[in-house]
Amino acid sequence: MKRVLIIEDEPDVAETMKMLVEREGYKVDYTLDPRKGVKMVKDYDLLLLDIIMPVMSGREVLDELKKKKVKTPVIVVSAIGLPMEVSEEISRKYPGVAFVPKTEMHTSLPNTIKKLLSK
Repeated sequence: MKRVLIIEDEPDVAETMKMLVEREGYKVDYTLDPRKGVKMVKDYDLLLLDIIMPVMSGREVLDELKKKKVKTPVIVVSAIGLPMEVSEEISRKYPGVAFVPKTEMHTSLPNTIKKLLSK
């Protein structure tokens, strides 16, 4: 069974994402602490990552993963104001990282997960 890690600072959102992804048949864990998530991610098949977090931003997490040469696929799931611009910035700076706006989480996230995990 494929394992998915969620790094999200809002417990209610993390729980919702967890239930949504588990419904698709994946084993899911989450952490509210991005620093802990950076250490955990190598044990997972996929990372779902929020961008705006107080202790360590999602961009900082991506920078750490890049520096450590972690190859785990990443989907940024964010409620950030301008999703198209953020999506373009993320894909430019972090090739291969997918982006799903939180407003489309229920519709787009399952398909994006399937696509990344089938590679």
